[in-house]
Amino acid sequence: MSFISQDAEINPTGSSFLDRFAEIPGAIESRIPTFDRSLDAYFDQHFAAIIEEWGLVTEGDLQGLEARLARVTDEISSLYAGRAALESRVQRLDNLITSLERSK
Repeated sequence: MSFISQDAEINPTGSSFLDRFAEIPGAIESRIPTFDRSLDAYFDQHFAAIIEEWGLVTEGDLQGLEARLARVTDEISSLYAGRAALESRVQRLDNLITSLERSK
């Protein structure tokens, strides 16, 4: 067994040559600054200000809007139920008025 084998055998450092070779592009890439990393770092540092300036919606904003929508939906449902009850009472009153007018 040689120090660095070209098959999947483990060398004395604990990893195969092919595994170590496959890691080289990632190791090189992580050390070279790129526009994407610079942009990510900028957004990480200025995230709150960007959200405020651009008027972006956050997860918390969406959750708050969903809660408000649920409350409004419940309120609308109760208003429709109240409207149905009122229409029923109006119909009964109208029937009573009609029967009183006929009895005169």
